[in-house]
Amino acid sequence: MTTAIVESVTRPPRHPARRLALSLALALVAAWIIYVLPATDAVLAPVNEPTARLTAAMLYAVGLPVLREGTLISHAGGFASEIGSGCTALIPALLLAAAVLGWPASRRARFIGVVGGAVWMVVLNQVRLVSLVWIGVHDPGLFGVAHDGLWPVLLLLAGVVYWAGWAKAARR
Repeated sequence: MTTAIVESVTRPPRHPARRLALSLALALVAAWIIYVLPATDAVLAPVNEPTARLTAAMLYAVGLPVLREGTLISHAGGFASEIGSGCTALIPALLLAAAVLGWPASRRARFIGVVGGAVWMVVLNQVRLVSLVWIGVHDPGLFGVAHDGLWPVLLLLAGVVYWAGWAKAARR
């Protein structure tokens, strides 16, 4: 009897892919709610301004002076961009956290995976925002391709690569 209890506690779940799929599905529902329901914008708005502030500071640091008014970033050349809830690292970090939490690992490994993944996504998202404003100022015709095509794919790939590396390390 004792062996069965120990075995059931130490044995990994039989279907980790099911748990991962459920975790990601719940995160996708949460992401959809964030994008669709206007009320969530008011709740998430406090994240938008610090993101815009950091983006403007980074742009200044790389030699592209911009003016920031609240969440609006504008350049003297005529380009302007609003930092909304969809521009923050919230959705990518949420999806990555769901993937980490949905995979069998110790609590410590999950904690490290979620925190590290959130930091990774925030840093990468800031690089994305700086590059998008840079592109918008220097080649506005490419802005749509970079914003709607290139960067979503890069964020997704970066999340998958992070998760795969984390999952491999968590098994050890």
